[in-house]
Amino acid sequence: MRIPVALYPFSAQLLPTVKLFERLQDKYTLQRLISHPGYGLTGQDAGYARNHPHIGITVEDELDPTDPAWDVLLLVQAPGSEAINNSRLEIAAGYTLQSGKSVRYFAAGSTEVPDGISALADTYPSLLIQNGSLRPHGSPGSRDDVYKDVSVPIVLVGGLIEEADTYEVVLRLTALLRADGFQVTTITKHQLDQLFGFHTLNHIIYGKDLAEAGKILALNRLVRKLEAVERPHVILIEAPDAVIRYNDFAPNGFGIYTYMLCQAVRPDYFVCCVPCEMAVGPFLDAISSDFEHRLGAPVLAVHVSNLIVDSMDIVQTGKVSYAHADLAAVREQIAIYGQSSSTPLFNVASAGAEELYAYLSAIMMLERPEKGVDLL
Repeated sequence: MRIPVALYPFSAQLLPTVKLFERLQDKYTLQRLISHPGYGLTGQDAGYARNHPHIGITVEDELDPTDPAWDVLLLVQAPGSEAINNSRLEIAAGYTLQSGKSVRYFAAGSTEVPDGISALADTYPSLLIQNGSLRPHGSPGSRDDVYKDVSVPIVLVGGLIEEADTYEVVLRLTALLRADGFQVTTITKHQLDQLFGFHTLNHIIYGKDLAEAGKILALNRLVRKLEAVERPHVILIEAPDAVIRYNDFAPNGFGIYTYMLCQAVRPDYFVCCVPCEMAVGPFLDAISSDFEHRLGAPVLAVHVSNLIVDSMDIVQTGKVSYAHADLAAVREQIAIYGQSSSTPLFNVASAGAEELYAYLSAIMMLERPEKGVDLL
């Protein structure tokens, strides 16, 4: 029987987690979503966060530890949280533990945990801290400088804009691969994904104890270690940042972290997630050629997001800002440009996940493994 849980704080970034929560693990069932009042999500169905279809869970703005609907609180520290947010997390954990319930705290991909949370863990055994730092074999100061290729096919999923549903594509492909019996090693940048048996590279990519060359070697070692331990048929990796400079006004991080990752482990296939208005054949052909040169793989398929970039705001603020269109606009974009595009267009937020999976499976020549048979 699954353990009922509440998730706090819910944000738009966690919507894919909520959608696939029941399919990707069998220990917990999600009963409550609690958001900070300032996020503008309370009282709405969770799908409202990205103008996606309703999923049947309404977002609340108050954490009630006496609520009998749940027994465990999943507490998520967002990367770059300010002190006030950490304080809210500490208060939520304290109230929950005092009520006799359990807390699983997911740190932001590093070993740095707020002092208040650490103090509570010393007092309450029912507070479990998970920082998501799976260390590669060999310490940062070791001389394991041997670079080796990964023999398993690697599928990289990345976006022109970091928030263009990249995460949801990875989750849905993982769920479909698992359902067909494939062993999948999935790497994302979201700490809560430990519940799904996923891994993170955040502690290497964002760590400060290695120079860039050392990070590339450490990334290569870690992925090879996962390959040896899990023996997957496929490795799915979520790009750690936007894969390209957006424009002169908003460099968008220049895609530096993704470039480093692709130097460490060269992808065999690349699924690119693009804002709705950019899903046009000639543009996609141009960026595909660029990605093949820089990242080692052309664009194999495109997920068309309902994200719409606010170009005027970019000029004024120097940051990529956006809104979410109705999914009907995405379907129209695919209907207009899909036939003439040399790269197939999909939308996983509506009905396109299975189509994308079928296309990738055919290209990769994946054969469903027989029960009890290890193909590797």
